[in-house]
Amino acid sequence: MSWPVTFFPSGRTVHVDPGTTLLQAAVEAGVSVQTPCGGNGTCGKCRVRLRDGQAPAIGSSAHLSQAELDAGWRLACTTPVTGPLTVDVPEATPDIRPHTILTDTITYNTPHDPRPAGYLGVAFDLGTTTVAGTLFDLHTGRELATRAAMNRQIARGDDVIRRIDAVRRDARALSDLQRLATDTLNAIMLDLVESRPTNVSAIREIVVAGNTTMQHLLLGRDPSPLGEAPFTPAFTDAQTVPAAELELHVHPDAQLMVFPQIGGFVGGDTVSSLLATRLDALPYPALLVDVGTNGEIVLQHEGRLCTASTAAGPAFEGARIRQGMRATEGAIDAIWREMDDLACHVIGDGPARGLCGSALVDAVAELLRLGAIDETGTLRVPDDAAPDFARRFQNVDDEAAVTLAWNATGEPAVRLTQQDIRELQLASGAIRAGIETLLCVVGITAHSLGALLLAGGFGNTLRIANAMRIGLLPRIDESAVRFIGNVSLAGAKQALLAQAERARAQSLRDRTEHIELAQQSGFSNCFMEHMLFPSEQGVST
Repeated sequence: MSWPVTFFPSGRTVHVDPGTTLLQAAVEAGVSVQTPCGGNGTCGKCRVRLRDGQAPAIGSSAHLSQAELDAGWRLACTTPVTGPLTVDVPEATPDIRPHTILTDTITYNTPHDPRPAGYLGVAFDLGTTTVAGTLFDLHTGRELATRAAMNRQIARGDDVIRRIDAVRRDARALSDLQRLATDTLNAIMLDLVESRPTNVSAIREIVVAGNTTMQHLLLGRDPSPLGEAPFTPAFTDAQTVPAAELELHVHPDAQLMVFPQIGGFVGGDTVSSLLATRLDALPYPALLVDVGTNGEIVLQHEGRLCTASTAAGPAFEGARIRQGMRATEGAIDAIWREMDDLACHVIGDGPARGLCGSALVDAVAELLRLGAIDETGTLRVPDDAAPDFARRFQNVDDEAAVTLAWNATGEPAVRLTQQDIRELQLASGAIRAGIETLLCVVGITAHSLGALLLAGGFGNTLRIANAMRIGLLPRIDESAVRFIGNVSLAGAKQALLAQAERARAQSLRDRTEHIELAQQSGFSNCFMEHMLFPSEQGVST
């Protein structure tokens, strides 16, 4: 016997066996549910509401009040299906809004190897959270369409460590994660050809750039060795496999290529970014930084390329933040100072429900300027605080907190807590320590940099002055900082169009030095130093 479960607002229905969790049912339905903890019942962010039907509140009471339980709220990861259900998923994002996934890329005059008329190809950026794909006419080299979606693997955790851990704990997890990745690619490709006079069977070539874990999971390679030192990947050279082996719904003879990987957590997306930016050819020292859960950093100096990855954690994506969320409707995405108080912008211009990573950086930077956070990260009410600003500060469950937005009745809607600030200190300190360590390896300082290139969705939303104020980025001339968009996708496009670009990607991989940060003397002390916020002197105000 199986039971129907219908999810709203998507309206999708699946039939599942008794005992299946609501999270598993959502995955089968292709419905996105926030699961920063990987469905282990510890984060409390996979909240859903029963619209019709009954389900036991197993594992939900630790994160939900009795009033919420009585109103039908449950944790999707712990709630079993025991009968027919209709479920509201308040933060599901089956219809991706343009601002939530970065698909814009830098452009170069890319060589093009013409293929026969009618041949299509797709370039993918396979991210941990989001996936973007671009369709090309391989005969003319013309770009036809770009689409994006959430990576369906997020049901197994919001970061790569949780997905690696899932594979190590569950023998079925690797095949499940591979299927979720290919389901995501298949859905995007169907969307790409939907409005065109063709179908997916015309797709003959696919190129994928992703981080080390994502590329392993797509190919069905065990990523478990990446979960412990020395973090050895199963492959480093580019891999080409028949698309049919991955159950991709394209031409039977289609081939799929994934990018070469440098080592550890420095994967194909970094190589693709190097390919797209031509970082190695710049006539001055330059730094490429992709700020995210696994921050990748590449430094070029006099033709030498050094790279490292640093475990920043998911704070920049809103995870492990009390009211953190992705950049979707209801998220505060910008905070600024008005007189001696704070103001904010909410995506969708409706009520605030949480804050995303860019707003987290903004909030802490402005609180530092207002004297509400000291260099150690301690939150406090400034002695000279104006009344409107002072009333924002409370203790919630014996923890200091500051209100960032109020609801319609004047009650706190979104708060920033002391622990949230600590999470940002860890993330920011990790990125900055990685930057400083690479600068030390090549023997230059940040003042020597001719360019600091910020890649990826989060980097594209940062206010530079605020990133420098919290110490995430070194203090340099702001004119040297450039937003370069989704360069992982840009490099994948180039490799799709020309074999010479694939060869150049392999060459870049071969000549790039992988620096293991943990093995560098002084890295730990550097990390501890940069967990502290810089003093006002010498930083942007």
